[in-house]
Amino acid sequence: MGRALLISAGTIAALLAPLLLGSYFLEIVNIAILNAMLVLGLNFVTGWTGQINSGQAAFYGIGAYTTAIATRAGAPWLAASLLSALAAAAASLALGLPTLRLRRSYPAMATIGFGEILRLILVHWEPVTGGSSGLRHIAGIAIGPLAPDGQTQHYYLLLAALALATVAAMRIRGSWLGRAMIATRDSEIAAELSGVDTVRTKLLAFMIGAIYAGLAGSFYASYIGYISPDTFTNRQAVLLFTMLIVGGTGSIPGAVIGAFALTILPELLRFLGQWYLVIYGVGVIAVIILAPGGMAAILPRLVRRPAERRR
Repeated sequence: MGRALLISAGTIAALLAPLLLGSYFLEIVNIAILNAMLVLGLNFVTGWTGQINSGQAAFYGIGAYTTAIATRAGAPWLAASLLSALAAAAASLALGLPTLRLRRSYPAMATIGFGEILRLILVHWEPVTGGSSGLRHIAGIAIGPLAPDGQTQHYYLLLAALALATVAAMRIRGSWLGRAMIATRDSEIAAELSGVDTVRTKLLAFMIGAIYAGLAGSFYASYIGYISPDTFTNRQAVLLFTMLIVGGTGSIPGAVIGAFALTILPELLRFLGQWYLVIYGVGVIAVIILAPGGMAAILPRLVRRPAERRR
């Protein structure tokens, strides 16, 4: 009952959001939707296979720059977005093959290094990437006759994309691949003894997460119309990782909730001036310490308690 109530309330709030929010705040929500897609992708690797992935922001950048370069060369947006997903998947395959056979902290270190290498390429390959100045005048999103204009139309399109990404994640979670991912996270040795190819499973999770990032990057580039290397740094990778932990590692709703919370909260706290960073940091630490299961574990309890009192 509590879960159905949360889903219903969330759906109604999502559909009515443009009527309640101004243009500026709706833009923040649109960025939160893109972050939710990124964190959903990160959840495949970190939440379900137990691998620390610090390269999600780099795959995000690959997707964004691929779309920007392809559309500036005359490619239609839909073809450019598919190319972005393929480019991110290919990069994850090239990175994952030699690193995901390693255990402990080595994959994390490799993805951090990959993110820094990509940043340096974006900064110094000026003829292609525009260097530190980035790329401007990127073609907008266009799916056949559908070409959204304004924050509200972009909001509903991005919301639909997030819904599809969420449904896909749920389907994968219930498949043999999802079960293999969870088994790999719980115990690689036990999973291997049960017949699970753990290296292949981790690689598939890594590639699926990169595809999510590549598509999110494609949407971002065409939605904003401008990209620069500053958006795709290891700092952004840490923020995405924090969103997953705060929302609830391994939880699909938690990935979405954490992304929205940590994207929107800084804007709500800006009236505090320089102190907003302190309040923001303390809040994140408090959730991590007091609710190890993340915000996804807290919200059902808050809904359940009033229902229990009425009984």
